[in-house]
Amino acid sequence: MKKRIVPASPAELLPLQLESIGVSPEQEMMDRPKGYPYFHWLQTIAGEGELSVNGHTWKMTKCTGVLLATGTPHRYEAKNGSWHTGFITFHGSLAASLVQSFGWNAAERFQWEAGHERISKKLADILALAESGGDPSGWQFSSDLYQFLTLLRTDARTDNRPSISKRLERIQILLDWLEAAFADPGIGLTEMASLVDIGERQLNEKFRELFGQTAYAYLIQLRIRKAKEWLPSRPDWTVRRIGEAVGFRDASHFVATFRRKEGMTPETYRKLYGTGTIS
Repeated sequence: MKKRIVPASPAELLPLQLESIGVSPEQEMMDRPKGYPYFHWLQTIAGEGELSVNGHTWKMTKCTGVLLATGTPHRYEAKNGSWHTGFITFHGSLAASLVQSFGWNAAERFQWEAGHERISKKLADILALAESGGDPSGWQFSSDLYQFLTLLRTDARTDNRPSISKRLERIQILLDWLEAAFADPGIGLTEMASLVDIGERQLNEKFRELFGQTAYAYLIQLRIRKAKEWLPSRPDWTVRRIGEAVGFRDASHFVATFRRKEGMTPETYRKLYGTGTIS
């Protein structure tokens, strides 16, 4: 049986606001030449459908969903039998800017791997909350919608590349190792690449895709982050000692790098966030 829940409307417009949520075990044909008045998420739970938008026709198989911006004309229907779908519609004061910040178009198709069901589980959780009437203020829905959108960003893909979660899995052993070994000043790109058994150029490509910087730049950022933790909390340590403890070979390099990254010297940072004055 088709289920569509419309929660209570809050008195104020929230950053993300749930308009409706539900499931359609037997999805009927839908043709909207003027689109839907809010953002519209549609995903396949079982079966197969077909969605047409902006001159594209997409197959909607399991582990596939589409996010449509407000007012985007579209049409969809079941193919090869029944089509079981789930949907969310939403708006909000930050909805458009948030979707844009994720780099998504007016119509974006997502795919994710079977077994990575956090997306479907989150939809089910939001639906259960809506059915219970347990969030009259709407703020929990706003938080849940943000989590749902970030899951689309991390667990699904919009092109042929693996999802962010999958790409992170492939270098997680290196990230964990760097968290433990960052203080070793001898770490270089060669050591990092050999740990995950790929070439140095390929490793840098992966880091640029995920973090917008090279693998060695990531290491430097990690060292600066650790220094920012220790400068206020270890006032009895000199700046030189902290620089050496986080992996810099000499104090002048540490100070220059810290200033370039943070816009202030380690001494200034310590005075700003801590009580110590030893330098």
